[in-house]
Amino acid sequence: MTTKRILLGLLLPFALGVCAQNAAWYKGNLHMHSYWSDGQAFPEEAVDYYRTNGYHFICLSDHNLLQTDAGNWQEVGGKKVKPEAAARYLAAYGGTADKKTEDGKDFIRLKTVGELKRQFDKDGAFLMIPGFEPSYKNNDRQVHMNAINVKSAWPYKHGKSVTETFALNAELAAAHGKEHGLDTLYMLNHPFWPYFDVQPDVLIDLPQIRFYELCNDGNRHKAHADWYSLEGFWDIANAFRISSGHPPVFGTATDDTHNYRNPRGVDAFRGWVCVRAPRLDCAAIVQAMNRGDFYSSTGIVLKDVRFDAKARALSVEVEPKDGEAYDITFTVTKAGFDKTTTPFDDPETDKKPARKGVKYSDAIGVAAKKVSGTSASYQMQPDDLYVRATVTSSTKMVKPMLCGPFVETAWTQPYGWQK
Repeated sequence: MTTKRILLGLLLPFALGVCAQNAAWYKGNLHMHSYWSDGQAFPEEAVDYYRTNGYHFICLSDHNLLQTDAGNWQEVGGKKVKPEAAARYLAAYGGTADKKTEDGKDFIRLKTVGELKRQFDKDGAFLMIPGFEPSYKNNDRQVHMNAINVKSAWPYKHGKSVTETFALNAELAAAHGKEHGLDTLYMLNHPFWPYFDVQPDVLIDLPQIRFYELCNDGNRHKAHADWYSLEGFWDIANAFRISSGHPPVFGTATDDTHNYRNPRGVDAFRGWVCVRAPRLDCAAIVQAMNRGDFYSSTGIVLKDVRFDAKARALSVEVEPKDGEAYDITFTVTKAGFDKTTTPFDDPETDKKPARKGVKYSDAIGVAAKKVSGTSASYQMQPDDLYVRATVTSSTKMVKPMLCGPFVETAWTQPYGWQK
């Protein structure tokens, strides 16, 4: 893995006009789980799994809690921890494990985030960013989000609608960051799970939400023909936001890891972000992401992404793998695009929930240029609202996401939206 490449002397004027001199690429997973919630691994196993496989940072984002309860003991042979899992854990981490026996039952204590950081953080090499996943239902919709780089969890706020729920929890994240002097990251999670539970109007109406999971396991059902793709969702939200003078939403790829050893399929290493930052610490990573200086991927490594603000040109270069072919597609939406929408009904069938959808114009998210090869550039036209690049490989994903992509793919963020 060569994502941590020092970019000495590189001048990169990107979306916010900040330069990435003396910066490095850092690979990370922003969404994963452990026995603290519904993941199937001790926290040390989950963190070490990524650390030993070339990742530079992770966020262990268990549901509705930050891992701070030093009294969280799990019974061996109980609901979560099977005897074979305990034996495997003790063989690997027995020297630092906390275990006890009470009333003839064996228990193992789950390590806190502070303990995990002391165990695994290493300057310039690996970093744990504290975070959690506020997650509940809003009527018949799953409304999940990630709060990243936080000091503590807070109670989930329920609104009268999906949009209001996200707005209320975004306010909590912003207030937490202000109170503790932290750069926080608030992300809308898996909008297609389990079936189009979150729609583009949420991100159109809430420009304060700057991140969403572009790539995470999605639909559990075959989609109605009038629904958009995940990339289409992204372009719809950004076309309306940017045309109204608001900043775009940035797209992440995550694993949302639950299964680390399941023989029917492991969730890990399918989606990640690569962040260009001056150093590997929580503030620098989150600040770089808030600037949009990162790309998302399911397997492709990019040598370089640069946007020349003066020339309004986006350039992308791939780090090729032997035997692979690549296509680079530049996607734009034009100013004055057709904002007409058409509602449609998606009725309930075979356990698939009923949904009311909206069909958007085909003028949103149009491929302006496509190049076969490992490098390409696109100079924006005067009426382009933004440009982003998608890189696809000839290599199929070993375990693709349920609603794609099915080949290795990388996405840059939208550029050129600031005039």
